[in-house]
Amino acid sequence: MPYANVFAPMGFRLADVNQAYLAVTRPTPASRTPVGAAASADLAIGDAYALDANGNAYHAGADATVRGIVTGFELQAIAGVMNAQGPLSIDYASAATAASVIGCEDVTTEFECWSDNTIGAVQSNVLGLFNLGDAAPDANFAQSRQFLNVNGGAGTQFRIIKLLQSPADNAPGPACRVVVKVAQALM
Repeated sequence: MPYANVFAPMGFRLADVNQAYLAVTRPTPASRTPVGAAASADLAIGDAYALDANGNAYHAGADATVRGIVTGFELQAIAGVMNAQGPLSIDYASAATAASVIGCEDVTTEFECWSDNTIGAVQSNVLGLFNLGDAAPDANFAQSRQFLNVNGGAGTQFRIIKLLQSPADNAPGPACRVVVKVAQALM
């Protein structure tokens, strides 16, 4: 039996893996540094990203204008793998790795994520705007660690659409799983 409300943030995942969305490809240059309040310059699938003045994607922090969610990476040759005889598929871009992220910048696409482990989401938060809780992605597992920070109060980055209702593993409150939409995307 699953445990209820285990706080295990893995970023923003498509709420319906079969949903269609407009995929946008954005470059990420090598030698990136964290921008603003971002906890990292690394990017993993499920991370929220913002855009710089040149249209390059970077790891978004709680103070960024979120333009999309990383849903994958383009195939590319990687110098340290097979003597760069790629193309290979990567699932994590460290700050030193130039890559092209495949992102979702569609405001109609729904994502599932965890709310914070302090206050968490409750029914009265539905349709409210909140910011992400930023954490560096896990390089070992190539997983995002971002979540929705309801405890931080009202924000501008994500709109809660609904709480995921499952009596077995989700209840309102701390570490509640929610469905959100990006509120600042371009499209």
